[in-house]
Amino acid sequence: MTYDELLALARRLDGRTLETVTGRRFRVGIYLDSLVFTPESTGRGQSDGRRAAERFLVRYNKTGSLRPGGYGRLSRNASYLVGMLLADRRP
Repeated sequence: MTYDELLALARRLDGRTLETVTGRRFRVGIYLDSLVFTPESTGRGQSDGRRAAERFLVRYNKTGSLRPGGYGRLSRNASYLVGMLLADRRP
């Protein structure tokens, strides 16, 4: 998956409430060229930028893992990124 494909996924998921693997609800959006995650619990958007998402994708493309713990040092939003990927697999 490329970063552009990840942004396209975020556009498709825009407006939907998603869940992390632990059940935390959130929404995803895009600001400029970065993903912004808004947890339902706080209502405050957060992003760690494009570079962190690209680092996440490098490892995801190598491993295919959907376990957020494997990405913890790469992105503080790993659980949300995995939640996006899981939402794309659901009907």
